Amino acid sequence: MSGPNGHAHENDPSTSGPHSAVLGVSALPQFPAERVTELVAALEVPFDPPQIEWRVMNTTKNQQPVRGQVVPYADQRAYTDRLNALFTPAGWTRRYTIHTSANFERSKDQKLVAKVLVTCELTIFGMGSHSATGEEWADDDNAGTSAEAQAFKRACSCFGLGRYLYYFTGTWVDLDDHKRPKTVPKLAGWATPTGWLEGLRPSCAGEQKPSEVRPAGNGGNGQHNSGASGHRDRGG
Repeated sequence: MSGPNGHAHENDPSTSGPHSAVLGVSALPQFPAERVTELVAALEVPFDPPQIEWRVMNTTKNQQPVRGQVVPYADQRAYTDRLNALFTPAGWTRRYTIHTSANFERSKDQKLVAKVLVTCELTIFGMGSHSATGEEWADDDNAGTSAEAQAFKRACSCFGLGRYLYYFTGTWVDLDDHKRPKTVPKLAGWATPTGWLEGLRPSCAGEQKPSEVRPAGNGGNGQHNSGASGHRDRGG
């Protein structure tokens, strides 16, 4: 079993099977419902703007200047910092398991390649556990790290942490010669801690659940998926 808040260990036989008794999860007292509501509300608060970075998800084709569709994300450390601040490092733990799929043909280049699949089980003592899976192509040099971070962030979103990032559908900006954003969008008020705590929410919040919001895919105006980053989870 990986240690508290540890990273994945591939082919570790101890990472499978029942483990709640080892962690003592079932024996721990649960927070009262009122306290759970307060903690979920604290988890849902957006990250501070300096913690936000922008990823190019799609780019224009045969168009000058080159433009890209960018979405915000936060580094994995922002998630662990929030968990540590609310629960202390001893108040939560995560457990990873790694699997590799069989080789299959990748549509974009017809290459036979497998996928690395990492499942993260996140436990917050007193609140419970959630698990989620991240994935990456096995021929990516950082496949394990990317899939691990994606799985962890998806599990966090089940508790509300970072979930607001799924409301972003992308903003088009000019890119430089290295396909990096020349400028990044200004965050809306609801996507900042101050605005969120004042009661601001995205206009689509009452119409769609965050899990139903997806980055824009192929579209008109010469837009196409950028490939490597296009399939990744918003928080990954």
